[in-house]
Amino acid sequence: MLTTVPLSKYCDLSGEKIKAIERRIERGYWVKGTHVFKPAHARERWVDLVAISEWARTSGSNS
Repeated sequence: MLTTVPLSKYCDLSGEKIKAIERRIERGYWVKGTHVFKPAHARERWVDLVAISEWARTSGSNS
């Protein structure tokens, strides 16, 4: 089972736009290093599906 995917793949699977994800990151709903991260030598950010699932189940709160 995959636990991380590139941001573009996450958007394909979820139907969300990259801009919406970027706003979530800018506003602090998704935390860099927890929900999204950029591996060394990667072109794009990756999404942690486990962390995103936990975030969604807690109504989007960071606590």
